[in-house]
Amino acid sequence: MATSNTAKKLLCPSFITANAMFIALMVAIAIPGKMTPASPVAFYVSAVLIEALFLWRFFINDRKPSTSYIVIIVWLLLIVWEVCSTDLKLTHPVLIPLPENVFNVFPRLHTELLKNIASSLTLLGAGYFSALILGNILGLFAGWIPKLKETVYPIARALAPIPAIVFAPYLIMLMPSFRSAAIMAIFLGIFWPTLLNAILRVGSMDARVIESARMMGLSTPEIIFQVMLPYMYPSIVNGMKVQLATGMLMLVMAEMYGATAGMGYFVLNYTNYGNYTNVVAGIICVGLVVTVLDCLLGLLIKKTVKWTE
Repeated sequence: MATSNTAKKLLCPSFITANAMFIALMVAIAIPGKMTPASPVAFYVSAVLIEALFLWRFFINDRKPSTSYIVIIVWLLLIVWEVCSTDLKLTHPVLIPLPENVFNVFPRLHTELLKNIASSLTLLGAGYFSALILGNILGLFAGWIPKLKETVYPIARALAPIPAIVFAPYLIMLMPSFRSAAIMAIFLGIFWPTLLNAILRVGSMDARVIESARMMGLSTPEIIFQVMLPYMYPSIVNGMKVQLATGMLMLVMAEMYGATAGMGYFVLNYTNYGNYTNVVAGIICVGLVVTVLDCLLGLLIKKTVKWTE
């Protein structure tokens, strides 16, 4: 039976197409073109790593056949990029740099990239987790206490739709340092939506759960932390993915206003110098970091919320 399933996977049209396009990309890189790029080793290594990850996902995770289609799109984009820029010289050599040159940035500037990633993750972690913790805790209390809800809910409903990035220039002038201003921008972008959602989630709870807790004689803090918080935990962690995207947007935009480190600073700095090879590498780096963080959150949800599987 296992052999039969493996054979079916190997003969799957999407699997065959994905691997054929991987081979086509390898050939396109190897063929000399009209442009002379940097060493293609980093490009080869990146493509092989993507293919290895694809094969692992394809054979391990039976429930996600869409993996093949995602990889097909990735290979198609890389092939078009390689053929049009390096092989046929159909694109602007400065604005659309050669893929070999872009991927060569990662080993060449790995120390600088890692430093900027670490700086960004420090700011993101401080603003992201503080906003999530305070927003959910205050939302639980506000949703439970009517008087507090009457005060907090209208404020949250008014401020939640406002993009926090509009406050960034003012925060940079107001806060004692850029790092504190960036953290505050991330905090504001996540806190108000989190607070609003927490209040609404409390209001949508099954009344029988609350009544049972009251009949047991639990105090308000006990009801909030022992009943309401575990009850709403699945929706809280599932919402973390959406808030992560918001936090990354606030982070990168804030870093473009006056930072001296970070992924947003890396992209803006090389844009100012017209080095679009490094700019494209920085954009890819941001995408990779977001993807890794999203996968880690997905793993957290899978391990801690069993009934979402």
